[in-house]
Amino acid sequence: MRAAIGRVMEQVYFRGIVFNQSWEDPEMDRQALQIAHERDVVVSVTSGGCNSLNLLCLSPKEIICIDSNPAQTYLMDLKLAGIRQLDYDDFFGFFGATAPERSKTLYHAALRDALPAPARRFWDRNIRLFQKGIYSQGKLGLFLRFVRLCLRSSLREPVIRDFFQIQTLTEQREYYATKIAPKIWRSPLLRILNSRVLMYLAGMHPKQYDLIDRHMGIEQFIRARVDHLLTSIPVRTNYFLAQAALGGYLDRESVPPYLLEANFVTLKRNVDRVTNVTDRLDAYLDQRADASIDKFNLLDIFDWMDPTMFRTTLRGVVRVGSEGGRFIYRSTVRVLPPPDELLGMVVGEPDLAADLLQSDRSGLYSSFYVYRICKTGGELEASALALRPRLATEIGTLRREQDTTVG
Repeated sequence: MRAAIGRVMEQVYFRGIVFNQSWEDPEMDRQALQIAHERDVVVSVTSGGCNSLNLLCLSPKEIICIDSNPAQTYLMDLKLAGIRQLDYDDFFGFFGATAPERSKTLYHAALRDALPAPARRFWDRNIRLFQKGIYSQGKLGLFLRFVRLCLRSSLREPVIRDFFQIQTLTEQREYYATKIAPKIWRSPLLRILNSRVLMYLAGMHPKQYDLIDRHMGIEQFIRARVDHLLTSIPVRTNYFLAQAALGGYLDRESVPPYLLEANFVTLKRNVDRVTNVTDRLDAYLDQRADASIDKFNLLDIFDWMDPTMFRTTLRGVVRVGSEGGRFIYRSTVRVLPPPDELLGMVVGEPDLAADLLQSDRSGLYSSFYVYRICKTGGELEASALALRPRLATEIGTLRREQDTTVG
């Protein structure tokens, strides 16, 4: 019965806009991928399009955006049209959602005719999503509206807004411990969020839900991620948290890089370097020549895959990747390393990955992976051998965590 529900929800999941914003910290991507100016060819999973446009600010040679959900491709098409056709103020008003009342007028006056035909048909039917405020729409947007409703049943609005004005982590931890945590963890919020169907509609893939539930349980996962985010990451500049708790950005400076005015000229100059693709990643890689892509931004897609698909897709990444190329991915569980069969062709950078994860502003992920493709050379065996004790330790820690319940 649960498998049948999962299949139905997967069909629902891939219909329409799921992600109105990408929920991966672009500063982690920048430092981990080390994109070479004017040289690298990059593959990036599209999601909300923010991650790919943030990388476009770094001026790679080409970015291939890929998503199996056509609606996410159409959202990216709209953002590309906005870069081409709008000035910065209109672009920010439209995609920063600060002027939703103008979105329909801008769409028809400047964007519609600049779209590919499939995207035009989609947005002709759905431009109301921007009129209503795009960050409250889509499956994730609707979920976050529900979360905010639950929050306001436990916390007064001034308590939430005052939290975003705190300047130091010491004050932030104290505020969370005394004014937020006692309220939200005694409310029904945690139990409500444990709902399988609700988490599916939030954008959590059924396989990802099962992976978390099997490893640590949804409630423990949510509590651990929120505790870390609100006590370890400065809240004042965390635009992910502002979107989740307030429904919008705090100002024009605390936004994804592609929405910063300083980057807009660069985006206009680079916009034609983007190729937008609707396909499964493994199928797309099958069409690519060996060593034809330099960097891969893979988000959390492996959480959604069974072990066979995980191996197949990563083999494609390594085959298509250039020598010395880099790929990154995230996971909601603590340990999700590449299959053993690939350890002879990739070199992990676990210290860099761990350091970056500690500063992750999205707060969604329990692990982060940075790998360099090295199909030849003498460092591989030593790297693989060095990695195994670390993995054994992490797996042991994970097993102990599975036996611990949330207090």
